[in-house]
Amino acid sequence: MKSETRLLRAEPASDEGFASLAVPVTRASTIVFPSSDAFESRYEHFYDGYTYGLYGTPTSRTLEARISELYAADHCLCLPSGQSATVLALSALLKAGDRVLVTTSAYGSTRTFCTEMLAAFGVEVALYDPGVASGIGAFLDDRTRMVVVESPGSNTMEIQDIPAIAHAAHAWGGCVLADNTWASALCCNPLDLGADIAMEALSKHAGGHADVLLGALVTRDEALFRRMKDVSRLMGLGVSADDASLALRGLQTMPLRIEREGASALTLAQWLIARPEIARVLHPALQGDPGHHLWKRDFRGASGLFSIELAPPYQEYTSAFVDALRIFRIGASWGSTHSIVTPQVPFNTIGGPASIPRKLIRFSIGLEPVEDLQADIEAALAVLSASTTHSVRKHVVEQRELQKEER
Repeated sequence: MKSETRLLRAEPASDEGFASLAVPVTRASTIVFPSSDAFESRYEHFYDGYTYGLYGTPTSRTLEARISELYAADHCLCLPSGQSATVLALSALLKAGDRVLVTTSAYGSTRTFCTEMLAAFGVEVALYDPGVASGIGAFLDDRTRMVVVESPGSNTMEIQDIPAIAHAAHAWGGCVLADNTWASALCCNPLDLGADIAMEALSKHAGGHADVLLGALVTRDEALFRRMKDVSRLMGLGVSADDASLALRGLQTMPLRIEREGASALTLAQWLIARPEIARVLHPALQGDPGHHLWKRDFRGASGLFSIELAPPYQEYTSAFVDALRIFRIGASWGSTHSIVTPQVPFNTIGGPASIPRKLIRFSIGLEPVEDLQADIEAALAVLSASTTHSVRKHVVEQRELQKEER
């Protein structure tokens, strides 16, 4: 045997006696088998074994096991992003002629996929108000295969009555897909509330450092899991061991990060309520929030994501306020160690533009000291007030000039 062949055939060093606290990063595309029979029967182990790197490695399976444990579930399937996880669940469980109900407060890309892609494939899509609770029964029929909930809505923060929605959906033979990214399993478990599938974008809290894209589908129903796993294979969806490793590392500090971020966010939300520049603060953990009673019933804590609406005199200066922030970085997503601000116009009504017609500003609170974040917001509010004062003065001058011309 020539040296080149010996080099390629060489076995890795033994790991006997090597006990690391870190989960090994096992990269693979090809997985080899000891015999032809083993290769030909590989798909008998598709759901719990290894057949090809795309469909699972020891690293990704370890992550799936950890997520399952957090949700007290039996099955987890990791995907390349939260959106791909949602799309997979919808694609795997719906077909032409079926009907799906989607909350208007859902993530924008989820709504768009349903109203544009699913509808084009013959699935009837109906949007419903997130506050409908048991009234969801009026929208259900024997073609309704799925109800999509997101509690709270990641922009407008409405809390949904998942137990009431799930009870009504199950009575018609439908299942409930819950986007649980705001809370993570640490703050809420939709499976305990009656949802059949929980989706979490692991890019957020689990990743925690704005450097990984991953999503997860979690269920206690083996038939649902196998159907989604089958379709994920046909779609060629898999996750890299490196990304799974980053999420596994992030899970170790996630409880501490969420606790710190949630406490800081609530401190800022309570302070902002009293500011004259703020019309309202959208945060379900606030006692005056419309969904607070449901949040208190179903949640064990709050994450660091909330939104504000500027008072009418200041709405046109939203960009000036956001641009004046120095610690907050402008971007999307949340759950990072860095604080993020996102200016946006929400879409949470049946017909299109939101019932909240003005812009919202969404804060994702990171690990910076809350005193620094408050000072940053206060300085930006001062810029906001100065801009408004200048505008009022300009308006007065213009009115006086008009009066002179009329004379």
